[in-house]
Amino acid sequence: MLARTDSRARAFVLLLLLSLIAAAIGGRLAFWHVIEHDRLSAMAAEQLAQNQEIPAERGVILDARGQLLATSVQVFSVYATPPQVRDPQAEANILASLLQLPRADLVSKLSSSKGWLWLRRRVDPIISDTIRALALPGIGLLPETRRVYPTAGAAPGSTLAAQLIGYVNVNGTGQYGVEGSQNDLLAGTAGHVVAEEDIAGRQIADSVQIAEQPVNGADLRLTIDSGVQHILEAQLYDSYTRNHARGATGIVMDVHTGAILAMASFPTYDANRYSTVDPTLYDNPAVARPYEPGSVMKAFTIAAALDAGAITTSTKVVDGNNLTIAGVRIQNADRFDHPWGHGPITAQQVLQLSNNNGAAKIGLKLGGERLYQAFRRFGFGQPTGIDIAGEVAGTVWDPSSPNASGNLTTAQNAFGQGLTVTAVQLVAGYAAIANGGTMVTPHVVAGWTDGSGTYHATPLPTGERVMRPETSATVMKLLLGAIDGGIARGAQVPGYSIAGKTGTAEIAGPVKVREASGKVVMRNQYIPGWIDSSFIGVYPANRPQLVTLILLHRPVTWGRYSMVQRPEIVFHLLAPQILDYLAIPPDRRTGPVAAR
Repeated sequence: MLARTDSRARAFVLLLLLSLIAAAIGGRLAFWHVIEHDRLSAMAAEQLAQNQEIPAERGVILDARGQLLATSVQVFSVYATPPQVRDPQAEANILASLLQLPRADLVSKLSSSKGWLWLRRRVDPIISDTIRALALPGIGLLPETRRVYPTAGAAPGSTLAAQLIGYVNVNGTGQYGVEGSQNDLLAGTAGHVVAEEDIAGRQIADSVQIAEQPVNGADLRLTIDSGVQHILEAQLYDSYTRNHARGATGIVMDVHTGAILAMASFPTYDANRYSTVDPTLYDNPAVARPYEPGSVMKAFTIAAALDAGAITTSTKVVDGNNLTIAGVRIQNADRFDHPWGHGPITAQQVLQLSNNNGAAKIGLKLGGERLYQAFRRFGFGQPTGIDIAGEVAGTVWDPSSPNASGNLTTAQNAFGQGLTVTAVQLVAGYAAIANGGTMVTPHVVAGWTDGSGTYHATPLPTGERVMRPETSATVMKLLLGAIDGGIARGAQVPGYSIAGKTGTAEIAGPVKVREASGKVVMRNQYIPGWIDSSFIGVYPANRPQLVTLILLHRPVTWGRYSMVQRPEIVFHLLAPQILDYLAIPPDRRTGPVAAR
C-alpha cells in the first residue's frame, strides 16, 4: 500500500517537471515565432542571400548643339553560381577562349564555395550571345551598360575632346575630365540583384532576381561646340606634328561668359580604349599642367600699373638691356640685335617689342606687393573653379615672402618668369581684359536634364571686377597695337582686328652639375632649347567675343628659338575657320575688290 503511494507521488512530480519543461520550450518558441519573428526573418534573409550591385544607366553627354559625345549601350556581364556548376573542368575549357581568361583561373572560380561571382564584365554582344546559346549550368548573364564615345578626334586613334570628357572605368565610375568631376550627377543610383542560398551555401535554383531597380543619371549638355572642337584639334594637331613638339594645348573661350567652346591637347587617346594607353595621357594639360608663361604676362603687368595710376600710356621707362638686380642681369629676347636696348620706351612699345627690361621696370614702378595682389585678382596662383577634374593652382610668389627674392621676384613676375600658370587661368585673365574688367569662371557644363525631363542651367558665380572699364579698353588698344605694329604681325587675320601677345619661356629640368669639389649632383635649371611657346589672341578686338590660346610645349627649335610653325601662325590659320563657322562678321575693311 505504501509502495503504491510512493510510486504515484514520483509520477506526479515527474509529470509536473515535464509540464514545466514543455511550457518553457513552448514559451521560447512563441517568443521566437511572434516577438522575434521580423528580426529573425531579416537575419535569415541576410544570411541566405547574396546582393550584387547593378549600376544605373549613366546619363549621356551632349555638345552645345545636341551632338552626342558620350553615351551608354547595353551589354551583358557574365557571372557564375559555382554550386550549380556541374563540371568545372569542362565549362572552364569552353569559357576560357570566349572570355579570354586563363583556364586555371576559371576552374578555380567555378569550383569555389562562393554562391556568386563575376567572370567577365561588359563583354561584346557576340560573346554574350554565344554564352546564352550554350546554356551552361551555373553560368548566367546580367544586363549592364558600357560607355561609348562615338565621335572620332582629329588625331588618328583618338576620340573627340578625350581629355576634356574623360572616361568611365569597368566599375562604372567616371575618371578624369567631365566624367570624373560630374560623376555623381551622371551616374544616378545603383540597383541591386539578389540570389538566395540554402543553409549549405548553395544557390537556390531560379532565385536570381532584381531587388531594387537602378535610377538613371542626368544628361549633361556641354558648352563645347563639336565643330569648333574639331577645327581646333585639326589645326593644333597639324602644328604639333610639324614642330615635333612634346605637347600642344589650345583653348577657345567666350570672353563674356567663360563658356569654353573648345579645349584640346596632344598627345591624346581613344576614350573607348582607355585601358590600353599610357595613363599619363588621362590628365588634361589645359588645367593640370602648370608652366612658366613668359611674355604673355606683360599685359597683366601693364594693366595693373595703368589701373593703379603708376603709369600712363605716355610714361616711358629706359631700356638699356642691362637691368641688374641682386647680381642677376635681366636681358631682352632681341639682345643680339639690340645689345644696348631700345632706350626710352612706352607701355605700347613694351608689348610690341616684348621687352623684358621695360616690363620689369614697370613692375618695379608699381611695386612688388601691388603687382602680386593684381596677379592674384586676375586668378593666378589659385584654381579657376572650372568644372573639370584635376585642376591645379599654379604658383605666384609674393616678393616679400621668405622663399622670394624681393625686387628680383617682382621684376621676374612682371615679364612672366619664375611663376607658373595653367592654360585655363591665362584665358580667364585675358577674358577679363577683353570684357571690360570682370573675371569670368571658365566652364564646360552648360547644364543638365534630370529624370523628369527638367533642364537645369549651370549656376555661375558673379564675376569680380579686377580693373576699371577704361583700363580694360586701354589695354585692349595696346594689345591691338602689339599685333598691328609688333613682332606678332603673323597673327593678323584679314578683315578682323586681333589683340594679343606672344610668350616664350625656357623650361627647367634636372641636370647633372659638377660642383667645385668635383662631386656630381642633380640640379633643376633651365635647359637650352627647351621652351614653352604660346600666343593668346582676343577677336574681334573692336567687339571682343572670343579668346584663344595656342601653346606648344618643347617644339624642336634652332637658332634664336626658330621653329617650323610659330603659335601666332597657328592662330592666323585657325581663327578664320572659327570666325567663318560661327558666322562672326568682320570688323575691319579689307582691300577693295578689283572692278570687273
